[in-house]
Amino acid sequence: MKRLPIGVSNFEDMISGNYYYVDKTPLVKDAYELSGKIKLITRPRRFGKTLNMDTIKEFYSIDGRDLFDGLKIISEKEFIKEYYHQYPVIFVSFKDIKKTKWKDAKISTEKLLEDLAMNIFLDMKDISDEKLNVLKQKYLEGKIETHDRTLRILTEALYKYYGKRVILLIDEYDVPIEAAYTYQHRDPDYYENMVAFMRDLLTAALKDNPYLEFAILTGVYRVAKESIFSGLNNVAAYTIFSPYMQTYFGFTEDEVYEMLKYYNLESDINAVRDWYNGYVFGGVEGIYNPWSVIYYIHERLGGLSIESALQPYWINTSSNDIIIKQIENNPFLKEDLDKLLSRQDLIVPIDPFLSLREIDENPSGVWTLLASAGYLNAVQVSRKEYSVSIPNKEVEEFYKDSVMLSLERITKVAMYDLIRALREAVMKGNAEKFSKLLERYLSSSLSYFDIGYDDAERVYKAFVLGMLSLGTNGYAVETEVESGYGRVDIAIYPKDKRYGEYAIVMELKRAGSKDNIEEAAKEAINQIKEKGYKEKYENLGYKVIPIGIAFFGKKVFVRKK
Repeated sequence: MKRLPIGVSNFEDMISGNYYYVDKTPLVKDAYELSGKIKLITRPRRFGKTLNMDTIKEFYSIDGRDLFDGLKIISEKEFIKEYYHQYPVIFVSFKDIKKTKWKDAKISTEKLLEDLAMNIFLDMKDISDEKLNVLKQKYLEGKIETHDRTLRILTEALYKYYGKRVILLIDEYDVPIEAAYTYQHRDPDYYENMVAFMRDLLTAALKDNPYLEFAILTGVYRVAKESIFSGLNNVAAYTIFSPYMQTYFGFTEDEVYEMLKYYNLESDINAVRDWYNGYVFGGVEGIYNPWSVIYYIHERLGGLSIESALQPYWINTSSNDIIIKQIENNPFLKEDLDKLLSRQDLIVPIDPFLSLREIDENPSGVWTLLASAGYLNAVQVSRKEYSVSIPNKEVEEFYKDSVMLSLERITKVAMYDLIRALREAVMKGNAEKFSKLLERYLSSSLSYFDIGYDDAERVYKAFVLGMLSLGTNGYAVETEVESGYGRVDIAIYPKDKRYGEYAIVMELKRAGSKDNIEEAAKEAINQIKEKGYKEKYENLGYKVIPIGIAFFGKKVFVRKK
């Protein structure tokens, strides 16, 4: 019986080590035929990216071994004749560059590139180009300084050594960038430094490189397009939303059934389908998580029952920090996740080309992140909107056990911060912090609501009232109360002056466009003053703090005084 390939990502090991291999070898031809000289393929982690890249390396490499006998690609006779073992290939993976500080990440990345160069140069007995010989010696002596040009130097060296253009395979290119993004709170310059380094490295290797046959990059996210690929107009991106390479990453229904059957577990198919199936790539439904399927079979062969073997294996394979961080930055996401967990349809905005940098500025970007990383399925329903759903029970367990508990904690803490800032405002008259927190809350929560133009003010007012009514015992919260020459939208003040001598009067105003939203907030402040909305509360002996809340669609701006 063949061994289960737990954690095996090397094609030679897979074939020669008597492992069960789900034959994905036709991808070597399809990957070559994809449009674009530079091809970027994104898929969730643990879906076979590294193994597939290593398969491509072994197929095309001049130094490749004969590992493809009996596999599907062998039937492509003409393709085999023209391309099999015909190119020098560079394969580099950044999957282990996950340091928490830039200094350590820089050292690890440079060491990775030095080792790559040394291994390639050691196989070259002599290079005719004197400049390259000098660089070769520097790498071998560990004296190289131009690390960000390493891939460019190596493509040139291999081209001049073999007389053939080079195939460049860059695996998990986004891992160092994701780590920098995740840990930038510890090292403020980490993200910018890593983006700059990777941009220089990739630009040197990929832009106008005459020594390159083609290049393939893999990753989870199409990150930082505006920085990493700046100056590169020849990158063709194949994301989970693209109708290409749909079944090469992950297992299909037939592949899973055959694997279960091989291990005499075919009767488990329904349980396995509920837990690990359900992914949609490029419009193709029914893709299984390969990592979890393999681990499930491993546990069943070890003697566990079906119920005991059904566990969230994939979710726990690596850090979910970036996912948790984004969800925690959107505390009012809880309501939408509640809907997803109850199997309700949810239509959300998704931008397949959104970068990590933009996600912080765009609250709805969390949906792009969740879909790209495999935590949600997304099916396009219009140019900018997708219907999202939870793929299977394994991911559902993640939301129930980790995300919802985190959101409940964050929501409580954030609400406490808001109410504490409110109390400070009515006690001391300093409403700056309260205004900022109020703006953040409105922006985070209402960005997911479908706010019609006609009822927008009603929606905003209802939300603010509902929010202020929580945790404000001892305070009066009023709306549409006559004061001066009109009606106050919202007012809040302590019922007992021992708890504060300030009242907050709020006016909500819909802006004419997103460009004049700050001006609309100023107009709201002026309306409070001109229509005498302060009058009632000043007569009660309170000092009044006017706050203007302006909005346009889902954009909010809060102004004090």
